[in-house]
Amino acid sequence: METALKRAKDVQKRKLEEELATIHLVKGMLEEGKHVKDATWDGKQIEVLNKHLFLTSKPVIYLANIGKEQYIKKQNAWLPKI
Repeated sequence: METALKRAKDVQKRKLEEELATIHLVKGMLEEGKHVKDATWDGKQIEVLNKHLFLTSKPVIYLANIGKEQYIKKQNAWLPKI
């Protein structure tokens, strides 16, 4: 019985260490001004990220209010930035 309990504790400890490592990676990215969504994550890391719901992990949508002719002629200053 003790070995099963010890194994369960070891598994829990390993999961917490993996979660902490992922959080440290996220912290480093945020300190560098990078978005969480721009990194490549594995399945376990994605599970951790989904728990915390970081804003920088969300997709980004850009909206420019321009006319059809401006878009066709590429005359708007914001188009190259988008």
